[in-house]
Amino acid sequence: MMMSFPPARATLRLLAATAFLVACGRPDKTDTADSAASDTSASATAASTQPATPAAAGPANNTPASLTPDDIDRWQKGMDAELEAVRKAGADLKAAKTSNDTLTAMMATNEMSTRDAGAKAAGVDPERYQLIRTTLSSVAADMSPIENEMNLKDMPASAVAELKKGREASLAQATAGLSPALVDSLKPRAAALRKQSLTLAAERLKASGAVK
Repeated sequence: MMMSFPPARATLRLLAATAFLVACGRPDKTDTADSAASDTSASATAASTQPATPAAAGPANNTPASLTPDDIDRWQKGMDAELEAVRKAGADLKAAKTSNDTLTAMMATNEMSTRDAGAKAAGVDPERYQLIRTTLSSVAADMSPIENEMNLKDMPASAVAELKKGREASLAQATAGLSPALVDSLKPRAAALRKQSLTLAAERLKASGAVK
């Protein structure tokens, strides 16, 4: 039995229609590339219009670099007030009746306990006063003549030279970042302030009962 086939022309039309439908169902590569390029361009434009990140802030107020010559007077006033607080704590220790009174009085002699009194006399907040006394006490110690704290007469000249060299290196490190005005103002007062600082330290030990 003979099978019949559709005419060749009809078959070609059917294949052409099928190919057209398949093509319509797939995204064109050129269109996809153009779309991606458009998205990339839009992203770049958006990024360029974003506000710039603000520059890092300068040094905070409570840094050694922020100290001024006026802080030297604040430190001196603060040490005077701290000395009074230490002596009061020493008197309270002598008058203590209980172990709790004794402990409270002893704790009142340390630096953190007298910091508020020093800050109040200096006219600054406790954190600022802490910065002042920590920074300036270190600088004053290195500025003060080493002869004021040590007997160098019986030491070999080479040993004395090494001590002074070490003191100079320590001073350079302690003053790094400080304002020249502060350093210059502290120089003529360093020895007296160092002596006051050492007196305060000695009184703390005495008031706490650590030494007689």
